[in-house]
Amino acid sequence: MRIVFAIGTSTGGVGTHVHALARDLAAAGHEIGVIGPAATDEHFGFSLLPGVRFGVLELGTGIGASDAALVRRQRTLLRSFAPQIVHAHGFRAGLITLLTLRTLKTRPAFVLSLHNQASGQGLRGRVETRVETMLARGADLVLGASTDLVDRARELGAQTARFLPAAAPEVTQVSAEAAAATRAGLAEEFDFDPGALIVLAVGRVARQKNYPMLVRGLARLGAGDRQGEIVALIAGAADDQVLADVRAQYAEAAAASAIPALHFLGPRDDVAELAAAADIYALTSVWEARALVLQEALMAGKAIVATATGGTAELVGDAGMLIDHDDDAAFAAAVAELAVDPARRAELGTRARARGAELPAEREVAEELAGLYTELVSAQVG
Repeated sequence: MRIVFAIGTSTGGVGTHVHALARDLAAAGHEIGVIGPAATDEHFGFSLLPGVRFGVLELGTGIGASDAALVRRQRTLLRSFAPQIVHAHGFRAGLITLLTLRTLKTRPAFVLSLHNQASGQGLRGRVETRVETMLARGADLVLGASTDLVDRARELGAQTARFLPAAAPEVTQVSAEAAAATRAGLAEEFDFDPGALIVLAVGRVARQKNYPMLVRGLARLGAGDRQGEIVALIAGAADDQVLADVRAQYAEAAAASAIPALHFLGPRDDVAELAAAADIYALTSVWEARALVLQEALMAGKAIVATATGGTAELVGDAGMLIDHDDDAAFAAAVAELAVDPARRAELGTRARARGAELPAEREVAEELAGLYTELVSAQVG
């Protein structure tokens, strides 16, 4: 089959997912094209994949007059690719793709993957709902990365909506010696006891991740002797204003009373080593579909404390401690419990590893998707 993926600006899970699909479907013999911003290609290397062609389409984040030029550019690209399937990922790529397909006399099948929920309020929220509705009804197949996204698409009138997970890459196994070395290096760099309890969060410092709730939870923990020393680490790139706000919030809390140390590590290429060195993996997001970093934490066998939002509860099940959204008291209580109970941490780690072993691999997801594509193409021919 000839398949084109359309993707917007991405530095995280969506780009990782599309990269895996392009790689594995090309390896299976399909003709693959990817359309998206040059920066997205630079980050993920789509154009370096064997059997994959990349076309630049500089999708912005807001609807505007420039969309007409984007539609013209994408139409030219699609004519050069001549795809049987066009698969857009996310609202922005989906909107431009739908508008483009409406200008074609012969239209390929249109698949839309939803990876995030619309979160706008007021006028923006009403506009987002209209776009959601148009996309749900305009796609031949809507795929949701979590079941709540599938339910939402059906509510908005999608003719066919299915759940398809975004699988995490295979987790690198880290030896006990390497984990100990990472822990010792962090302790030296940030001046804490190597025996401290490390709480690790991985993810961009952005509004969705709700790190202010993590700070409030740390403030509740204080520096009490009952738990021993606790250190929180956040690994990931940052939105500058959000980072500044979280730093200011932490400084204010630290000035008022004792609080566990919090360190921002920035973007890292040793996340597997960081996870192996940590005692608890924390996810405080407002919403997640099926966070790749959480899947990686499961496969690494980490004790998890996470907000039960979006697809997190169905992903983790009983393999972690789930708390309500924005509940800093529950977050602090969960960390405090695990801080003094290494046996409980080990039990959760064992459950997490077992749950992680059940998760589909990237190639399995690509194979399932190829089957869905075949159904669509066959239906069009019929």
